[in-house]
Amino acid sequence: MHGSEDETKKAVSLEDESSAALLERAYGLDTPGEARELYRDWASTYDDHLEKGLRYLAPHRLARILAGVVPDPSALILDIGCGTGLVADYLSGHGFMAMDGLDFSPEMLSVAAKKSIYCTLIEADLEKPLDIADEAYDAAICCGTFTHGHVGPRALWEICRILKSGTPFVCTIHGHLWHDAGFADEIAKLEAQDMAVLEQVSDEPYFDGAPADGKFCILRRR
Repeated sequence: MHGSEDETKKAVSLEDESSAALLERAYGLDTPGEARELYRDWASTYDDHLEKGLRYLAPHRLARILAGVVPDPSALILDIGCGTGLVADYLSGHGFMAMDGLDFSPEMLSVAAKKSIYCTLIEADLEKPLDIADEAYDAAICCGTFTHGHVGPRALWEICRILKSGTPFVCTIHGHLWHDAGFADEIAKLEAQDMAVLEQVSDEPYFDGAPADGKFCILRRR
């Protein structure tokens, strides 16, 4: 019972904490384990903190990028690191209707399930092999997952594996990690092994009024 009370207190404290303070905590994470704990407690207020408190632009922008390179609204899309479903909300606005969501936080997936926008929700860790067949998806999208203390660049190989040949993976990668965490090098290896090609990359902000600290990418599976 004591553990349950502690978890309730954590959730309440997150509701009271400012959006900016929570973002600072997210950027200060060092390990996926710390990320799992934060998002467990943040799930119920995540949408309000990001969209209303911080004016989070990235999901809307990334959904628009994917819509520009996937003309078929019936395409099966995997939303990687889907969280509460912010990206899928915008993809639905572009007419997409076949989306699966993948996240490592069951609490986030529980919130996403209530929106009834995903065909299937998958609880999985991107740092491990995915229990998904080769070439299962027509496209994939990933917003805000490749950032501090979350998922490393090796996950790009597993994502490419589950994409059909010629299909796009649209994602954001935090600019600070592009070289420091090895994302640029890993993408170069994918290209060298003819696994994928970096078709487009632009420096854009995650949040309204913030610096352009995100790499918004289109990586296309060979």
